[in-house]
Amino acid sequence: MNNLPKNLCVFILLSILFFSPSQSILLAETSSDDEDKLNKEFLLNFGDDFVDVLASPKSWKGGDFLSFSAVLGAGLLLYSVDQDIQQWARDNRSSSSEDYFKTIGHLGNGIVLLGLVTALYVSGEVSDNNSLRKTALLSLESCLTTGIIVRGLKSVVGRARPWTGESSHSFHPFSTRSSFASFPSGHASTAFAMATVIADQSKKAYIDIIAYSLATMAAFSRVHLDKHWASDILVGSAIGYFVAKKISALDRNRDSKKVKLSFQFSRQRQAFSLTYYF
Repeated sequence: MNNLPKNLCVFILLSILFFSPSQSILLAETSSDDEDKLNKEFLLNFGDDFVDVLASPKSWKGGDFLSFSAVLGAGLLLYSVDQDIQQWARDNRSSSSEDYFKTIGHLGNGIVLLGLVTALYVSGEVSDNNSLRKTALLSLESCLTTGIIVRGLKSVVGRARPWTGESSHSFHPFSTRSSFASFPSGHASTAFAMATVIADQSKKAYIDIIAYSLATMAAFSRVHLDKHWASDILVGSAIGYFVAKKISALDRNRDSKKVKLSFQFSRQRQAFSLTYYF
């Protein structure tokens, strides 16, 4: 099976999950005063949010430091056993498992995720569903911000990938070679950035479970396929998750300062509301 059918299968699966209007999976809201569009305002917000994300450690509180410590501690623990985990993955690899993880790994591929974001946005435009557009734009912003941060870390750290034959403790700082761009995992970070936005915008618990489960499998595929060490995917996943959470919070803060006129439709309920936040 070549890459095109695999990408197509993944895209169709996600389309069925997230684009079916009858399922009311995402917030079914259409706003006349607060439209989310791919326009100049989005670009300005993106720039502001990117700066806020980079500067956010300055305003960390107790819970934030606790989360950072937990990720750091887990990352160091995995770092100490990275080679053992990698050997276990190699010992348990088969042709069928390799095919499966190659397919599921596309969920962290930037091109596939860009296609999903585009489809979400176009679907929102066609159906005049602002929630779909918002989900698409927040996903795009989160994935781009995550990607920039991860790319910078990869270049600075220069960790050797498992398939190079070097140990998990081998580093080549400031290298531009792909073979020395193992830490952190880009696939894991973008998969979790996308999943986190979808979960934040969803009203359904099972969608949260599906989104995070797919992101986890996409991240694990990088270890199984010898592309990354386990500690790479943990840190990458954490970066994607926390960046998306921060961007979603910044978006909610902007929304809280606006007047919103909204309509909600489902099989059980039709509602109209005018809300002013201050």
